[in-house]
Amino acid sequence: MITEPSTLATDYLLGTLCLWLAWRLWMKPAAGHQRSVRFCSAALASTAVGSFAGGSYHGFRTLLSDQVAGAIWTASTIAIGAAACLLLSAVLTAAVGGPLRRWLLTALWAQFAGYALWMFRHDAFVNVIVEYGSAMIVIGLLYAGRPALRHQPSAPWIIGGIVVTFAAAAVQQSGFDLHQHLNHNDLQHLTQMIAVWLLYKGGEELRDAITPSPRGGRP
Repeated sequence: MITEPSTLATDYLLGTLCLWLAWRLWMKPAAGHQRSVRFCSAALASTAVGSFAGGSYHGFRTLLSDQVAGAIWTASTIAIGAAACLLLSAVLTAAVGGPLRRWLLTALWAQFAGYALWMFRHDAFVNVIVEYGSAMIVIGLLYAGRPALRHQPSAPWIIGGIVVTFAAAAVQQSGFDLHQHLNHNDLQHLTQMIAVWLLYKGGEELRDAITPSPRGGRP
């Protein structure tokens, strides 16, 4: 018996959309030579994994043992955290280059490793919101603080995606249920579908920051 059919359906719908958009972005010509575009594609794919796992947990948890259900939920929370780090990696790659980029990406993924370890024992969804939300805030600050990035065509799309993502999180945390078969989780998934489409459009426009060579030219 499916426990939460509408939540399973909306999570799977979100996951399917993310997987399709990830594939489309990966197949773009820019993905062949722009790490930022590849990072964004991977972020959408990781979101898909998190959505499929989350939907499976909500839909089949009464049919699964506590250990299996818990493992699926933890996988979902870690996949969504990875999606946040991948998206931030994409924007960092577009914002800065050279050794600074390498140090920032190393620090970012060290932080993600700590988050993943934490989620093995503390898997409340609010932790996912904090992890994802923090990454979105940093992305917004990068666009605000880096003029070259701010003037990229990706800016309005990705900033729009961040705004809608925060709106989706607010809906989820509000606990507002529109109907018994359309609860706050379902509404969050449907709202997030708009956000991921905006992020996909922004991902199409990302371009890696160019690091000047020591002689002042281009590498």
